[in-house]
Amino acid sequence: MKKVFLTTCYLSFAAFTFAQEAPKTLEDSLRVGWWDPRSTQFGINFSQSSFNDAWEETQGGVGNFGLGFYFNNKAVYHKKKGVFTSDIQFQYGTQKFKGQDARKSIDRIFIDNKYASRISPTVNWFAGVNFLSQFASGFAYDAKGVKGNKISALFAPAFLSEGVGLEWKPKKYFVVQLGGAVLRQTFVSNDEVFDNTDKDVTEDGKVIKRSYGTEKGKVLNEMGFQVVAAFDKDIAKNVNLKWRYQGFVSYAPKTKPMDHNVMLITTAKVNKYLNINLTLLGVYDADIVKKFQISQGFSAGLIFNL
Repeated sequence: MKKVFLTTCYLSFAAFTFAQEAPKTLEDSLRVGWWDPRSTQFGINFSQSSFNDAWEETQGGVGNFGLGFYFNNKAVYHKKKGVFTSDIQFQYGTQKFKGQDARKSIDRIFIDNKYASRISPTVNWFAGVNFLSQFASGFAYDAKGVKGNKISALFAPAFLSEGVGLEWKPKKYFVVQLGGAVLRQTFVSNDEVFDNTDKDVTEDGKVIKRSYGTEKGKVLNEMGFQVVAAFDKDIAKNVNLKWRYQGFVSYAPKTKPMDHNVMLITTAKVNKYLNINLTLLGVYDADIVKKFQISQGFSAGLIFNL
């Protein structure tokens, strides 16, 4: 699993490292291709609140401090009718409440590599690979903030998808993809995560421990239909809106309810280095829990364009 992840990272960073300026003539562009202007950002976000004893006694409130980091890189390479796109999004944040253990506020590894070739001015065929996981271990907490069982970790779970299909791209900032033959692998590489799941009993009485739909020591392989819609545009001066929806329906080895994955990030630049971020993540996966999971965060911090 780590080899797969490292290979995906290598291909993505290779696209970023070897970026070059646009050729001067159309003939050069058709022969050697060209890169879009580089888009790479690194940011640090902060949040903090504190209360004295009198305030806590009369009005409530718990002092807390939050710190987050993110790295985004998008590289787009054109050659003749083909376009290669590499999109990397790394996010990690932690929050510490007074008298409680520190816990994650956001944790996300997202890598998407895609090659598309034009069929018509707005329709392409594409082939792509997508990876989704997290960096650090996550734990369940009780109402008092006491740490409990481990419920996630690096590559536990991790989702790798490969697919081909058609995409409709009426605007540079908006695209809809339909993939009728998509393979998805679910990995759980940390045995401790399995300790927190229910046990399934088969007809022969054998007890099987599962986590995120996978059996211990195995990889869950599924084939299905996938739809992706993505939007990335400056909607006002110094305000960028980026959202992405991904839906996946498994039809082999068995049919399952549709999985949904939603991401929305709004970034408003106050000046060259200061920005405000609103992040919304939503996940529905019946193999995890039959409820829609939602994460929302609002923060301010520093941004650096590399």
